Amino acid sequence: MNGAVMGWKSMREWSKASTVAVVLVTCGTIAWGAFGPDGTTSPPAESAWQLPASTRPVVAATATRQLVTLNTMDPAHVDQHLDAWEQATTATERELLRKHRAAMRAQYLRERETLSAARVSTMVPISAHAGGHGPDAVNGSADLMAVVRLTSTKPGRPPVKKLRGYRVHMMLTPNGWRVSGLLDMLGGSIITLSSTGGDGPPSREYLMRKDAREMMTALARGEGRDVLTDSAADDYDRIWGRAGAPQRPAKGEAVAVEIIRQDDDSAELLVFLNLRMTETVLLGDMTTILTSERGKLALRVTIVPDGSGWQITRLRDA
Repeated sequence: MNGAVMGWKSMREWSKASTVAVVLVTCGTIAWGAFGPDGTTSPPAESAWQLPASTRPVVAATATRQLVTLNTMDPAHVDQHLDAWEQATTATERELLRKHRAAMRAQYLRERETLSAARVSTMVPISAHAGGHGPDAVNGSADLMAVVRLTSTKPGRPPVKKLRGYRVHMMLTPNGWRVSGLLDMLGGSIITLSSTGGDGPPSREYLMRKDAREMMTALARGEGRDVLTDSAADDYDRIWGRAGAPQRPAKGEAVAVEIIRQDDDSAELLVFLNLRMTETVLLGDMTTILTSERGKLALRVTIVPDGSGWQITRLRDA
C-alpha cells in the first residue's frame, strides 16, 4: 500500500516508549502458559518467517491438530485426555499442565463437562525464528494466531457453542513441533503494544493494526459506523444482531488484530472482539451472572485505504 496513504495519523501520535505489557489470566479449561517471544510486531511476510518456507504449512497443520487435542475432553476418559494434552505441549505450557493437573482432573470429574467438535476455523502464521529456549528446544520456534470453535456440554444444560481466540507459540523439539505457550485472548488475556520495539519508527503493518484495533473497538462499543462501506454495514448489523449486542456495549474491545494478507489495494485482518456481554444463568437454586459466549467474536475484516484513514468493506466470521 502507498506509504503516503498509510502514514497517517498514527505516525504523528506515536511515542518511542517501547514497553510491551502482557497480562496472562488463568482460565478454566487449560492452564495458559507464559507466552513466547512477542510476534504481534512482525508482519506475516516472508521476512518474518525466518525458517524455510516449507515449514510454514507443517507448523500450521501441527498447531491445528494440537489445538483440537487441547480443546477436547470426555470426563469419562479424563486421564487419557490430560495425557494427550501433555503430549501436545512442551516447555512452560507442559509444566503448567502438570502443575495444575490434579485440580483440572477434579474439576472435570466434578462438573462432568464435555468438550467436543473442536475445529480450527482460521490459522494465521505470524513469524518464525531459528533457535529456541528450554531443554527441549532444537532449532526453531514460531508464533501463530488461531480461532477454535467447539461445543461445551454439562449435565442438565443445553450444549453451548464456544469460541477461543489464541496466540500460539510453537517450539521445535526432538519429537517435532509442540505448543510451548498458549494465550486465550477472548478468555480474558490482554496484549498491549506501545511500540514495535527499538528506537526506530513503527512499521506500516504495526500502524495498520493499531488503526484497525481503534476502529474495531469503536464498532464494538456501537460507535464509528461511518467507516463501514459496501456490504460491511449489513454485515455489522447481522453479526451484532446475532450476538444480541446492546446498542452501545460500553466496555466492548478489539483485543487483538493480525494481518492475514495485504496488497496495494486492500488488506484482510483477523480481529478478536470481546463485547463484554453478560447473561443470567440459573445454576441449581442459584442465579448467577456469567460472561456471555455470544459476545466473543472472531472476524475476518477487509479494509481499504481512504485518504489518511481506512474504510471497512466486509466483515465475516473467521
